[in-house]
This record gives sequence, C-alpha cells and structure tokens, in this order.
Amino acid sequence: MHQGVAAVCKLPPLRFHLQFKVAQCSAIRYDFLMLIYIALGIAFVVPLLFLFLVRKFDLFATGRYAVNVVTLIWGVIAYLLAVQVNSTAIELGWATRSQVIRVIAPIAEELLKSLILIYLVQRADFNYIVDGAIYGFGAGIGFAIIENYEYVMGHQEIALTIAVARVFSTNLVHATGSGLIGTVLAYRRGDRSWVGWLFLLFGYAFSMSFHMGFNTMVNAGGFLIVAIAFGAVGVGLIWYAIRRGLKTQKEWVGEKLTEADRATKSETKALTKIEDLPREILAPVEKQFGSDKAKLVQKMMLRQAEMGIKRKLLDSTPNEGKRREIELLIEDIKKDVKTMRDQIGPYCMMLVRQVYLEQDIKIWDAIGARIAQSSTGQVGGGLWDRTGERIKSSKAQEEQP
Repeated sequence: MHQGVAAVCKLPPLRFHLQFKVAQCSAIRYDFLMLIYIALGIAFVVPLLFLFLVRKFDLFATGRYAVNVVTLIWGVIAYLLAVQVNSTAIELGWATRSQVIRVIAPIAEELLKSLILIYLVQRADFNYIVDGAIYGFGAGIGFAIIENYEYVMGHQEIALTIAVARVFSTNLVHATGSGLIGTVLAYRRGDRSWVGWLFLLFGYAFSMSFHMGFNTMVNAGGFLIVAIAFGAVGVGLIWYAIRRGLKTQKEWVGEKLTEADRATKSETKALTKIEDLPREILAPVEKQFGSDKAKLVQKMMLRQAEMGIKRKLLDSTPNEGKRREIELLIEDIKKDVKTMRDQIGPYCMMLVRQVYLEQDIKIWDAIGARIAQSSTGQVGGGLWDRTGERIKSSKAQEEQP
C-alpha cells in the first residue's frame, strides 16, 4: 500500500492533471490513515472489553476497579522493562533473536507482569483466587495493549490484520499467563504448606510453558486459527480458575458469616447461592420497593459476603500485623453494612429474609407432600409402611412350619 501511494504521488505534476492527482493522493492517504486508526481502536478497545467480561465472572464483586487500573498500568511498565531485557540479551550475544522469542521473552515477561501481583496478594484488602485471576488478567491486558500499539505502528501496511489477529490470540495468551500466576499466588496465600509452594511453582511453570508454546508456534509460521485456539484455551482456563475460586468463597461465606455479624441464616444462604441472587432476591425487592432499594440490597449482601471471606482469611494469616489490618477492614465492612441496613429499612429487609424462608417452607412442604402421597395412612409415610409390611412378612414366614 505504501508503494501504491508513493507511485501516485510521484507522477509528473502536469498542470491539467495536478488537481486530480492531488485529490487522488489525499483520498488514498486518508483511507490509509483511517485503517490505522481503526486498527489502533481495535487493539485498544477489544482487550479492555475482554477484561470487562472477565470481571463479570466475579459474582461477589471483591475485585476493585481501581486496583485493576493499577494492574493495567503496571502491564504497560512491564512491557517497557521486558523490551530492555529482550534487547539486552540479543545485543550481548546471550541468545539469538529466535531463542529470545521462544524462551527468554516468555520467562521474563511472565516474571515482570507478576511483580504487581506479588505485591497485591500481600495486602489486607486482597481476597482470594478470583481477585488474583482478575488482577493478573488486567496486568496481561495492559502488557498486550502497548505491545499491540508497537506492532500496529510497525506494520502499518497490514495494521488491521495485525490488530484483529493479536486481540484474539496473543493478547489472551498474555492475559492468561499472568491471570494463572495471580491465581496460584492467591492460593499460596491461603495455603502456606509445602503443597502451596508446589502449586505456586507449577503455576509459574505452566504459564511460562504455555507462553513458550504459543511463541514457538507463531515463530514457526503456524496457522492463525491455532493461535486463536491458544487464546480461547487461555480464557477457558481463567474461567475455570474463577469458578473454582467462587465455589471456595461460597463455602467460606457459609462457614464464617454468622448472626454475630448481624447476618441471618436466610441472608447467608442467599449468598451461598450467589448466582440466584438477581432472580430470587433482587427481583421481588425491585418489584416491591424499586430499583434503588434493590441495588442497595445487592451492595449490602455483597459486602456481607466479603466480610465472611475476610474472616476465613484470618485463619490463614499468621502475621499479627496483617491480621490486625484484616480485622480493621472487617470492622469497616460491618459499619457499611449497618448503614446500608438503615437505608434499606425494616420492611424491605423483612421481604429479603421472607423470600428465602418461603423457599425453605416450600421445599419442606414438597417433601411432606411426597411422603404423604406414598403413604398408606400410617403416620410417618410410605417408608414406615413398607418397613412394617416387611416385618409382618418376616414374622409370617417364621411361624410357618
């Protein structure tokens, strides 16, 4: 495309052709620039959209947007540092360009991206695997965005193709690597035994190997569909890690969130079924009291869940200073929950509790109905009827000569 533009612009400036040729050059140049702008837009917006979608998996909403912005910025910094490391390795003759792409770059880049995660996972406001996966994904996306810019501007003649190919492959590989490392760092925080260390080492090794495999395949001229498949597998791994983390968090909430935190059993039960919260709890509240109250109820219940998660984290935090920080956060959450309860009001809270109590009553009513349906009239239902019949049958057989 560059050659085409240059050829047109170098035509002899004949007077009667001048106006037409200038217009033609301008039109071609305008189209060329538009393609680059579109490519840059794709390279910037689509990765952020992926991060936004991954955040949707965080049903307890423990991951903070502000922290994700920090991880994005760190991803950019990690890229700039990685460029220096990779360039130095080639300039000093430590490795060839091919070796850097296939081995050194994946190791250096995953280590650099994870530095922010090592810091975040030590903080009292960090929760568990879900936070680690989302923050790690953010660091990878930040790294990928600035790398996209370099590739698009360095290959302007195929800028659009580069942008589309990268956002669905390389970008997701970067996000997967740091997301998995964030996951294992979070797991290690909760398990300080040798198993936790082993899990951490495996996570780093797997992320680097996954990255190496992708780079080797691309460097060898692999098909684009294979590169995209790598990205899809990466997203699947992050999704699985978050789902496992959510399952554990629900167990923690059910175990640690008690009436001492002014959380009734029905509220705790609702939070252990967080997927049903919009349909089972918020919909009736919105219908009866409006959307503002429903949003406030949701916010209150999510804060309750975070309180239960942090109480569980106290069990795996031996450092007294860190324990005190977590305890202070729990106290702040309790104050927030109390304030929100007052804003919600007693009548709305009664509805919230009644919804789940009614569900329990319906379940037991259904069980009772099934028992009564199978019964022949004896109190206790069909189970006892059948037991009595078997005893009678056994006695009759014994009495036979």
